[in-house]
Amino acid sequence: MCLLGSLFIVKKGVNLGNMNSINTKWVQDNVVPRKIDGHKKTFGHVLVVAGSEGKCGAAILTARAALHNGCGMVTALVPQEAITPLLASNPEVMYATQGNLEGFDLSQFDSIAIGPGLGFSELAKLNLNYILTHYNGPVTIDADALTLLVDHLHLLKPNHIITPHPREFARLQGCDYVISERVAQANAFSKQHPSILVLKGKGTLVMAENELPMINTTGNDGMATAGSGDVLTGIIASLCAQGYSPFHAACIGVFLHGLASDIAIKHQSKASLVASDIITYLGQIRLID
Repeated sequence: MCLLGSLFIVKKGVNLGNMNSINTKWVQDNVVPRKIDGHKKTFGHVLVVAGSEGKCGAAILTARAALHNGCGMVTALVPQEAITPLLASNPEVMYATQGNLEGFDLSQFDSIAIGPGLGFSELAKLNLNYILTHYNGPVTIDADALTLLVDHLHLLKPNHIITPHPREFARLQGCDYVISERVAQANAFSKQHPSILVLKGKGTLVMAENELPMINTTGNDGMATAGSGDVLTGIIASLCAQGYSPFHAACIGVFLHGLASDIAIKHQSKASLVASDIITYLGQIRLID
């Protein structure tokens, strides 16, 4: 159902003036220091369900970003053709080849990321539905999984994080995305669907029911490049696995994602920035140590 009809109601109560900024101080105030005596299980295990023929790079970027953002372990459920490049880029990532998740022990994972490069096969649909109905932990839903989600919005839960760009958001809300009304549209959607909404773009918005709307302060136009969103998905899923609440994981995740890009363009042009550079420069950020 299109939410434009409710914009007049919510527009008065939601504007940039009463939104919190996700800035360095906010992140510092909400970061949980890493345990100096922790081990890999302390920092969580992420399952990445992603990739399909011709789109395996998206799965690799998501898995790499999750691992490089501090979680202890990553398992990637990917097509067979992704295994060699996955291990070449990060041999630390465990893997399984794609199959039906029914009967798969999801309880071993602290967080799941699904969607980057996933495709729209029947198997992809089945696996998304299985995760949404059988997994009780935090789930970050992005890319192709957002398209598959359109007919299953009723399955969203408060610990689900959806990360659409404007075109994906238009499909989810069932009407045109209007940039001048983005705050009101995001607010209306988050009130109707119990999940955390990360509406990507300049000043990425993070909204959830019963949470103060947040707007991100980091990032630049160099991030408008293929795979950037896949990296964000991995970052957020990694923070969830480390024990952050889904809302805080989303807020801190978008900040770190943008900050890594801001650090990157101190060393290279924005035009040359690619998604894997964002992962590289995550290593220069010590805010979550």
